[in-house]
Amino acid sequence: MKKTILLCLSTIFALCVFAQASYTNGIFIVNEDWFGHNSSSVNFYSYDDGSVVYRAYQAANPGMTLGNTTQYAELKKDNIYFCSKQNYGETGGRLIVADAKTLAKKHSLDNIDDADTRAFVTVNDEKGYIGTNSGIFVFNTATFELGAKIDGTAKEEIGNMVLCGDKVLATVRGVGYHVIDVRTNVLEKTIDLGKITTIFVVKGQPYAAVNDATWGTPAASNTEQFIKIDPATFELTAVSTVPMASQNTWFAWKNASPAVDQANEVLYYCPAEGANFICKYDIKSAQFTQQFITFDEGQKMYGNVVGFDPVNNYIAAMTFKNYGDQDYWLTLYNTSGEKVNQVKLNANYWFPAMFLFASKTVPTSVDNVESSKVVAGVQYFNLQGQQSAEPFKGVNIVKTIYTDGTSTTAKVLK
Repeated sequence: MKKTILLCLSTIFALCVFAQASYTNGIFIVNEDWFGHNSSSVNFYSYDDGSVVYRAYQAANPGMTLGNTTQYAELKKDNIYFCSKQNYGETGGRLIVADAKTLAKKHSLDNIDDADTRAFVTVNDEKGYIGTNSGIFVFNTATFELGAKIDGTAKEEIGNMVLCGDKVLATVRGVGYHVIDVRTNVLEKTIDLGKITTIFVVKGQPYAAVNDATWGTPAASNTEQFIKIDPATFELTAVSTVPMASQNTWFAWKNASPAVDQANEVLYYCPAEGANFICKYDIKSAQFTQQFITFDEGQKMYGNVVGFDPVNNYIAAMTFKNYGDQDYWLTLYNTSGEKVNQVKLNANYWFPAMFLFASKTVPTSVDNVESSKVVAGVQYFNLQGQQSAEPFKGVNIVKTIYTDGTSTTAKVLK
């Protein structure tokens, strides 16, 4: 009898583990959910069979939830970092660390100096930065301990952040962006733009997206400036102007970053809350297509939930009907703008925030990540700071830039 009970328990445990370990080939859909009624949530669409797991974090952690108004998440190696503006009572924190494959909770940080969480960026195996409306905090990704606030970052609200070599670039509301040395956690400088929407990296080249929209939906007359940032000095360089701005969501912070096809250097984004189309901008050719994808009749965008899956080359979009309706769709398109698949979600006020793409292979160490990187370009600098595509005679600082937006540096004698 005991053997039978043990066998049954073992079988149940094995089935639970198998069920949990299924989030490895599909799309995580991070949702605000219905504010005032539910905590935030994350749904998972499976590429394998087209099924959707609803409120997957809650299912993996009975009695626990995500925080309130989850607007950002980062999937990095073994972990997903969910950023919520506030905690949800005692069941969901402002920063939640979950297993990337099972969504099992690893840690919940309920209070970050009483600040609202905005975004997260992983720096290395032991460190990440938490952006808030009260500055940037250091977070130990190995021990899950909250560190100190980085001096000089507490004046204005922090938005999204990106890692570029040994620097983190962090957007600052109404200002521009901070440049932080990740080796010392020191704010090196702040670039004043007066306004900024988001910051992103394409093949190692950082860009700032800037427009003059003052509310969430820019008018057709608002233009967008994609400004190149020098990857060595992090100062502003060339400016590209397109005739349709991306969303400026500082009025109620949401992630406004465009979806980036790194291999082809193409951006996809929705220009306005409630718009029924996606814009495309080819950085290499400077070709802009305002209505590259038009949604099915009656569908429109909440926020800017457009993503690009680099493994399957899918453009993903979440649409809804209107604010008083519980109809939401996930649609996949190919890079020609043709519809590949569409799924209507179960009725609910999901209010989606962003996508995370899960592949079948999740690297488990920095070594594995480095060995799988694809080189996008190499830059050479002499000791006077001059840059060249070819090495200088004497000592060179060689900067290798990868297609995932990261870079490494090394000193080489030619």
